[in-house]
Amino acid sequence: LLTCAGLSRKMAKLSLMVSLVLLALPTVALPTAYVSFTPQVGFGGAIKGNGMLKLLLGKRRPYHVESHGQVLADGTFRLDQTVAFQGEPPRLRHWILTTVQPGTYTGTLSDAAGAVTGYTRGRRLMLRYRLKGPLVMHQRLEILHDGTIDNAGRITLLGIPVGHLQETIVAKPRR
Repeated sequence: LLTCAGLSRKMAKLSLMVSLVLLALPTVALPTAYVSFTPQVGFGGAIKGNGMLKLLLGKRRPYHVESHGQVLADGTFRLDQTVAFQGEPPRLRHWILTTVQPGTYTGTLSDAAGAVTGYTRGRRLMLRYRLKGPLVMHQRLEILHDGTIDNAGRITLLGIPVGHLQETIVAKPRR
């Protein structure tokens, strides 16, 4: 039989073990459960993407993107991209994003016809900008649990969907 002192020592050991396990759990879950999307988190360093663009009356157009993003001295974020649609020569484009307030962004995109606006909510970055003419791009980028980014875009004409894109973005392996 256990004495009160023996039972008390065993309970103390059990309590200590349970406490250590509970303390360790949040540190294991935090990187995937609580990551917040910022331009630096999603696009910092070298990244690449593969996607598909489909316009209402056009064929599906596969594309590949090579990107490099960095925070500039003035605090803005710059993303340089080389975009290559299958069967076409690559095009260069540049994003500049400025934080208006935490989680809210404004900026420019070299092939947009106006300002870029965006906001983040947890793992998601929502972007909106005008393309050529009256077309508007609405993008939802989400960091997935494995670290890849799902980029889903919807192109509208006077509020009516006329195209979409789907892209998977991953960090390029470091050499």
